[in-house]
Amino acid sequence: MMQLQTHTDAVRLWLAAAAAQGDDAEPRQEGSQQTETRALRILIAEDEFFISLDTKTLLQHLGHIVVAIAVSADEAVRVAEKERPDVVLMDIRLIGARDGIDAAAEIHRRFSIPSIFVTANTDVATRTRAHALAPIGFLEKPLTEPRLRAGLLALFGK
Repeated sequence: MMQLQTHTDAVRLWLAAAAAQGDDAEPRQEGSQQTETRALRILIAEDEFFISLDTKTLLQHLGHIVVAIAVSADEAVRVAEKERPDVVLMDIRLIGARDGIDAAAEIHRRFSIPSIFVTANTDVATRTRAHALAPIGFLEKPLTEPRLRAGLLALFGK
């Protein structure tokens, strides 16, 4: 498992707000200052079929490996135990009695795997509950390639 850098509270924000400004930005040119990186192994926890497929495609296009897609909190925990991804892209609202916040807490507690919350739900109560887990980041839906790239770069340099 990769070693994560310690991030300030400024990085632990709704990354999409900063990334949205760069949605129309040109991709980095070859030869620009880049460091050697390796693909992240990512578990997607998302219960909406087309969103999960789109997220998978975006991640693969960015050179990352999607180890699985889970649709419920319980399935996300089971897959995390089996696959041991580097990070989980965790939707807050999932199928079943438990939500993504519960799943992220259990996955971190049991396996030390961090989560990035991905959600369209930005109400104060949800944010407060999610922030209490000290996740490594947040991304707002809809995900776009520039938004996802900016979020992963801010958190992992990848």
